[in-house]
Amino acid sequence: MEEVKIKRYKGSLLLKVAVFCFACFMVTMLVGQQISISQKKDELQQLKNELKEQQVVNDELRYDLNEENADNTDYAEKVARRELDYVKPGERVFYNVGGNN
Repeated sequence: MEEVKIKRYKGSLLLKVAVFCFACFMVTMLVGQQISISQKKDELQQLKNELKEQQVVNDELRYDLNEENADNTDYAEKVARRELDYVKPGERVFYNVGGNN
């Protein structure tokens, strides 16, 4: 008896190349999206830190402006010393030029 060989459809080479290219495209897109997500998370964390710092500054200003906690002369003196670098007559101010130590 003769053996009957059955031809199997192996698919066209063009279809295989197209599927491979599509898979490569999808992997590239996923990696790009993951990188973008990572960058956005870092940016979000930085903005959250800036928000916390600004909230601390705002809380200090609210405390200073609250009439129950301090009168206006104390607040004016504090602002004049910090922001305008004013000093009282006869007072010496020393600045640390060596760094943060």
